[in-house]
Amino acid sequence: MVVSTAPHLRESYLLWRRFSLPIDSGTRDAYSVPNSVADQLLSAYTIMVTSIVMNLWCILFAIAFFWLLKRDSKPHIVSTSLWNKRASLTDSFLELIQPSAETRKEHWRQWWIYPAILVVLLCWIAQNVLSIIVPPYINIGHAAPVNPSAVYAPSNLDSAHAARAEVFSLDVPAALRAVGSAQVASKAILSKVSISQTTPASPSSFPATEMAYNYSISGSDLGLQYYPTLHLTVTGACRTEYKWLMSSELDDSLGGGGFTTDTYALFGDNDTYGTMALNIFDGPAPVAYLYTNPDFPPDGPSGNRTWAAFISSVDRVSFTAGTDPFYLTTPLSSPDSNDAAGLADTNHVVLPKRPALSCWQLDEWTYNGAKATITNLTAANMPGLDLSLGMQLILSRYLSNPKVVDIGKQLGLSNLLSSTTSLGNIFDAGGSSAFSDLSRLVLAAYIGSTNTLTDLTLYPQSSSSNQSSGTLSNLALDDSGNPRDGVAQFVIYSSEISTLSIKALIVIPVLALVFWLLALGLLTWSPLSKVNALDATVLHRTLEEKFPGARPQFVRHGRSGSGRGSSWVGESS
Repeated sequence: MVVSTAPHLRESYLLWRRFSLPIDSGTRDAYSVPNSVADQLLSAYTIMVTSIVMNLWCILFAIAFFWLLKRDSKPHIVSTSLWNKRASLTDSFLELIQPSAETRKEHWRQWWIYPAILVVLLCWIAQNVLSIIVPPYINIGHAAPVNPSAVYAPSNLDSAHAARAEVFSLDVPAALRAVGSAQVASKAILSKVSISQTTPASPSSFPATEMAYNYSISGSDLGLQYYPTLHLTVTGACRTEYKWLMSSELDDSLGGGGFTTDTYALFGDNDTYGTMALNIFDGPAPVAYLYTNPDFPPDGPSGNRTWAAFISSVDRVSFTAGTDPFYLTTPLSSPDSNDAAGLADTNHVVLPKRPALSCWQLDEWTYNGAKATITNLTAANMPGLDLSLGMQLILSRYLSNPKVVDIGKQLGLSNLLSSTTSLGNIFDAGGSSAFSDLSRLVLAAYIGSTNTLTDLTLYPQSSSSNQSSGTLSNLALDDSGNPRDGVAQFVIYSSEISTLSIKALIVIPVLALVFWLLALGLLTWSPLSKVNALDATVLHRTLEEKFPGARPQFVRHGRSGSGRGSSWVGESS
């Protein structure tokens, strides 16, 4: 499911369009309209549902009365009254259960009264229940096809520093939206991501931890109109790695007890990948630096990538004792000195020589049983999958790298949960852990992945011309500057949109017309037309023809002068 709650501009989606709405089991034929139009249509369709039940009731009672008239040519007074009140099930029901005082005993002696009450009651229940449950089958969501001219995917192929900085600044808002949604994620979203932690036996005295995570994203989650059963399964794991630490040096050149710099070899090989130095000058609160191993490209045969995180937490002070490998603390030697610095009660400091986090992630794409990597989502590798070139470029642009790494980089100094809960340069080491940090990033990675396509219309530089104010090219455009074929074959969601089911839009009016024509035909040209003799107008005309001088005579029921219940009967002169 798309998780983004960011509002979309009206120009980013198309209304009054028929499209395929992706769902978990496939697609639904749908139509997009404004909410105001949907509200009016739902009211109209509720009336149609009511008319279907009323015409069905009319046909049933016509059959029943036809049978009664066939048995006895003289109709019962209740039959006449019911037939003339057939437009209101409520009036019909009241007529059956509240007979007049004069006819009460005779009324309840009629055997057909009881099945008639049951039929009327069932029709009344059906009418009201259907009016409630049918509209949700008409309004099936809040999605609409994207406007091709609103799709903007800035290319990240330019290696120039200025271009990389511009791409980074454009991608940061999406990461912030993803982590914000992760912070308030519902149980339904949390259930989509699995992350676990174990504590392995460590051969040394250093604390160790291992973590594993996985989640799955379908084409319907991405919003793909025609390939909802395309699946991306992400599986990863991380563990503490102490062997990458090269040195830990104390520098007291600034006085005040000095600071420690821990130096690590990236991926354990400083000659090939370089080194990483961490100290308190990385930031007042803990911060993580994430890297992917260039020797495991996304177009590798397995789709497996290795990545690493280095958490700079050394020398950060805490008001609680930390036991996690990345936030392990020791008591301060002179805690009273913190009072002068405004750090009262911060009696703990994170130890040097913290481990690195060594991780791997496997991204596996599947479609109808076939498997491929992100760079091979073609019909040749996955029969039946005919993604357009533009869509392939966009998916590769955003999902070829481990999303958890991209999110972690784009969040910068706020990429750790421990940093977001810190008070300046004081944090809670006891309540911090690599597991909670990774859980937050993985959940944000899942949300960011599902929002990949819908985020394409939320770039600040996106416009009707699809051109950035900078120098970045748009992967959604071809060489002529026009949207690539198939690049907009996805839907976006907005509270301003109502998605209507084409099937329901057609079936309900057809049924309403069929039942109306059926009732009209049966009561006009079939033997059932005999029951029309019970119509009040027919009875009145018959009375006038046989008794021209007849006049209404009011008869009061109950005790004289009670003023309760009156009716009239014909009186001949």
